[in-house]
Amino acid sequence: MCGIAGVINLQNKSKIPDVVLSQMTTVLAHRGPDGFGYFINDDIAFGHRRLSIIDLSDAGKQPMTDIDENYVITFNGEIYNFEEIKNSLGGGYQYHSHTDTEVIIHAFKERGIDCLQDFNGMFAMAIHENKSDRTFIVRDRIGIKPLYYTEFEGKLLFGSEIKAILQYPGFKYDYNLDGISSYLSYRYPIGEQTLFNNIKSLPPGHYLQIEEGIAQLKQYYDLPINGEKQDLGEEYYVVKIRELLTSAVKYRMISDVPFGAYLSGGLDSSIVVALMSQISKEPIKTFTIGFEEDGFNEFSYAKEVANLYKTDHHELTLTSGNYIDEMQRLIGFKDSPLSVPNEPALHVMSAELKKYITVVLSGEGADEIFGGYGRIFRSPYDYQRLNKLKKADQLNGKEVSGLLKDNLRKKYGDQSFESELDHFLHLYQYINWEEKQKFLSPGAINDLKEDSFNRSLLSKQYDRLDGLDQYDKYMWIFEKLHIVGLLHRLDMSTMATSVEGRVPFVDHRLVEFAMTIPFEYKLKWKSMLQAATLNADQISETHDIPKYILKKAFERELTDNITWRKKVGFPVPVHQWLGGEFHKLAKDVLLDGSATSRGLYNTASLEKMLSNKDLFKEHNYGLKIWMMVNLELWFRKYFN
Repeated sequence: MCGIAGVINLQNKSKIPDVVLSQMTTVLAHRGPDGFGYFINDDIAFGHRRLSIIDLSDAGKQPMTDIDENYVITFNGEIYNFEEIKNSLGGGYQYHSHTDTEVIIHAFKERGIDCLQDFNGMFAMAIHENKSDRTFIVRDRIGIKPLYYTEFEGKLLFGSEIKAILQYPGFKYDYNLDGISSYLSYRYPIGEQTLFNNIKSLPPGHYLQIEEGIAQLKQYYDLPINGEKQDLGEEYYVVKIRELLTSAVKYRMISDVPFGAYLSGGLDSSIVVALMSQISKEPIKTFTIGFEEDGFNEFSYAKEVANLYKTDHHELTLTSGNYIDEMQRLIGFKDSPLSVPNEPALHVMSAELKKYITVVLSGEGADEIFGGYGRIFRSPYDYQRLNKLKKADQLNGKEVSGLLKDNLRKKYGDQSFESELDHFLHLYQYINWEEKQKFLSPGAINDLKEDSFNRSLLSKQYDRLDGLDQYDKYMWIFEKLHIVGLLHRLDMSTMATSVEGRVPFVDHRLVEFAMTIPFEYKLKWKSMLQAATLNADQISETHDIPKYILKKAFERELTDNITWRKKVGFPVPVHQWLGGEFHKLAKDVLLDGSATSRGLYNTASLEKMLSNKDLFKEHNYGLKIWMMVNLELWFRKYFN
């Protein structure tokens, strides 16, 4: 795990000075405190910051070249199956290290860009072939490792973090209004866009091929779209899930440095800890964090799992004061506003566990592929019944119709939906278009054109899914778009403390298999009859069981108290803090002269909202104000 940055000459063939690479990689030192290196010739300049995980010797130093110096690579990530790939390659290659990086070079020699299909791991890399003068910049299948790029003055600049690009001499940037709107809607900029108007995020499953001064974006992987699913029975899925997840965890325990796990006490992290404990001969180091307010920690559940598997367990408690400090600090690492309120907690926990380990396994990714977001994944049932209510002859009777109407109205009000996508966006958008008009200025609202750009990005993906039913469409979109934001959160909160986060549930083999499992095994009905007049919020985890097949697969490893309890997530008492210290911060930040002078915010509306303390009792409202504070703190960091 490392930080990479570089410059590739397109039309401008001037040689890059060492000092430029030094500036671009020094700001990534937190990603790689164990070493640094540069490779510069007339065509490319690659820089690297190393966090030593596999082969701690100098033989693993990067950028790395082959013995003929025809290939040069700067690589961030892990290829977990590199030993198998090494054994599958033809003979005659000389290896000078025990690293996956060197295996990648020889795989490119033998198989070219198609070698990416063989890789199981998380990766962002740039590899250059001198003879053909071709360069490939690559990101892993699902988007675990970040990579950003831009073209500037005849050169292509890239980096693991946006801040590396910002260091390039003379580079000019501005904010991206569509990216800001995307952040407010989805908590992160979807697609290739970032919050900077001329810097792009390399999409997962894609690579840039740079040849003869032209950079072409190409796709090498996409999530499967399985319209026709054969029901192979519960036991088949249980056995296969156990096999694939055990393999995924075992791969992610390959390390030459100490490793451990986040343990929230929830299902996903508890399964990971259970499997790690079964594989390891030594007690697993586990870490959990919570808040001092009642109801905002799961220490008792985490301790239950820790005791069950006799882990070396550590607890941390966070208060509102150090939370605010960490929030502001982490924005600078992330180069963007924070997505969810638990990011500072993850960062604090990463800093603590760095005292003991360098690699941590985490449970991200299970909800997306096994149906963990019960309320939204059950909501197609609402949409289907809303449509039926338009036709009186399809109702079972006035009494049933009246109860159903009342419950649907509790959730949707008088909202009607012209399409499945409209319904999905209504549920998925955190701050919708009507609410944005209370937060953003009339000028910004006018420029956004009713969010047409971001809607078109989602529509483009959704339109591809005609072969899927509505339930699977929603889950596919979450794995395609939503997961990228979660993975970015994990990467930044861990790498800011020089810790490598690994995610077994995002192993592409498990993801692909999960997409073949019929939906009814993921979100299983307890009683569809009793749910007939209820909305999805009322149904979820009362009349159905989210992640049912995952729970069945590992119910023997955990107590019923862990396996079958309701999902809590990672709650943060932001709405409570808004009545105290955080409220003052929100007013100081959002109503400050530098904020009001941007012309971006609806200051009058914000002032009115911030003066109504009754609103702070509402959790969702508190989180929206939290997002606005994050946005302005980001502006202060990069544009003041």
